[in-house]
Amino acid sequence: MGELFLGNIFGKKKGNSGGGAREAALSQIVINIISDGIAIIDKDGVIRLFNPAAAQITGWKVDDAIGLNYRSVFKLLNSAGRPIDDSADPISSCYQAGNRVERDDLFIEIEDKSRIEISIKAAPILVKDNSGATNVDGVAVVVRDIERERAEERAQTDFISTASHEMRTPIATVQGYLEVVQNPNICKIDNKARDYIVKADEAAKHLSQLFHDLLDVTRADGNRMDLHFELIDAVEAAREITDAFSLVAQKKGLNLVFAPDIGKGADVTLVTPPAIIYVDLNRFNEALSNYIENAIKYTKEGAITVDVINKDKRVRVSVKDNGIGIPHEEVPYLFQKFYRVDNSDTREVGGTGLGLYLVKKIVEAMNGVVGVESELGKGSTFWMEFKGLSRMEAVDIAKQMKARDQRMGRS
Repeated sequence: MGELFLGNIFGKKKGNSGGGAREAALSQIVINIISDGIAIIDKDGVIRLFNPAAAQITGWKVDDAIGLNYRSVFKLLNSAGRPIDDSADPISSCYQAGNRVERDDLFIEIEDKSRIEISIKAAPILVKDNSGATNVDGVAVVVRDIERERAEERAQTDFISTASHEMRTPIATVQGYLEVVQNPNICKIDNKARDYIVKADEAAKHLSQLFHDLLDVTRADGNRMDLHFELIDAVEAAREITDAFSLVAQKKGLNLVFAPDIGKGADVTLVTPPAIIYVDLNRFNEALSNYIENAIKYTKEGAITVDVINKDKRVRVSVKDNGIGIPHEEVPYLFQKFYRVDNSDTREVGGTGLGLYLVKKIVEAMNGVVGVESELGKGSTFWMEFKGLSRMEAVDIAKQMKARDQRMGRS
């Protein structure tokens, strides 16, 4: 549902014709049989159209809802059950910005005071005045009851979480026995048997990682990630993670470079603003580790560069490699769940197809964004970006954190 350019939707007369009346009747039939709730709200916030599906979702009768301010009918709540303010209200935001707004994390209070989880989309109805300027003349709203859909998702997530957790114990036991068998002080086996055992051990480790990733995915999808936000220097944090992978890169013959350390000591580095961000340090490390690990896996020779750039109040942490690269048509799907580029090079490396999806969920949970630029055969650059904090903003957050800790009785 994009922006709508309509000139007579709120009863502005245009010439009456039999054809126009027939089209209006057909439109009304279509609107009435659509299973999603539809409402048309004028520029004063008054509901002018309200279909039966909207009535069923909200508990309001069609005739009772028409003519009321939308806030009386669409009583939107957050996940804590509290009324949302204008900044979080998709309908109000649509009026203000003149752009389409979507939310799928809100609830609506229905007539009996209970609440249901909904997906809501709001698109501005635009009209042009005599001067050619475009103005918002109202908002078209589509609302859908996703209560059952979310319940099914939660049930599926709980099943995956439970199954993954239960499977980790027997897999750990298998790995333990395989390690014992590979110990020459305990078992004597020939080289052929050792090769089989090594392959079995690698498969068990891969399976263990899959279960670990599945558990993380279920937590992320269920918004159950345990996040502990703190102020960190992105440069120092990225440097530590890069150093941790230096030996792994060396063993593969790769040169792992931390760009901020190049030319360290020059005057230009003294005036660089600090790259202070407000994130969960452990999750930040997890996301960056995934990027670096992937770069090492998919780069056969050459260099990998980790960089941190603080520009225009945005801190971007990137990992650039000159590895196999990614086909252009595959790039938009890289951060989707279970998606893997399928070619001979990637099949040799293996993977769960969950790593980049987890990075995206982690970074977005910390109010950041992810992205990638890549060219087949020339390498890739994966990045994550956060709001950069000024010294004053960092001090203010530090004071708030201290006050919060004091309220909770922490020293």
